[in-house]
Amino acid sequence: WDLPALAFLVEVIECLDLSECGDSVLGIMSKYLQTKCMERCHLALRALLVLSDDPSMAEKIWSLTENSVELLQDTYGDMVAITLIILSFTVLDKDMLIPSPIALRLAEALLPLFDNDNSHVQLLSMILFQEMQDFLVEEGKKPFKIPLCQSLLPLFFHCHDE
Repeated sequence: WDLPALAFLVEVIECLDLSECGDSVLGIMSKYLQTKCMERCHLALRALLVLSDDPSMAEKIWSLTENSVELLQDTYGDMVAITLIILSFTVLDKDMLIPSPIALRLAEALLPLFDNDNSHVQLLSMILFQEMQDFLVEEGKKPFKIPLCQSLLPLFFHCHDE
């Protein structure tokens, strides 16, 4: 019964007053992001995509970044693409700089996506990787150089692939 209820919530989420129930909705979606059920996780990602449009929710969605990074290892291209979009919105809307441990985990998760079979996932991962470099905490830039150097060759090949 929770799958139809979750699907209904995703469809009506735009009609809700997120100032009143945003935290509850985010808590529900956080729970379903960690589930092994692909349908529930996909619905949770769709809800987070809608929530990421609300400026008041952007900061709260940032707390789910570590869980989202784990979803980048999924083999289902649509889920990876939605996750990349949510992470991009989160990085762009975030006023604070990205702590280096999270940035390193994200960079390491993005590198394999440069060679993904889905060209949309490739492009989104490259854009997010570029955006992320601008928001790193200054002391976190040195450890980030290794993943950055590892990304240059795949990026070069991708740009000259056609």
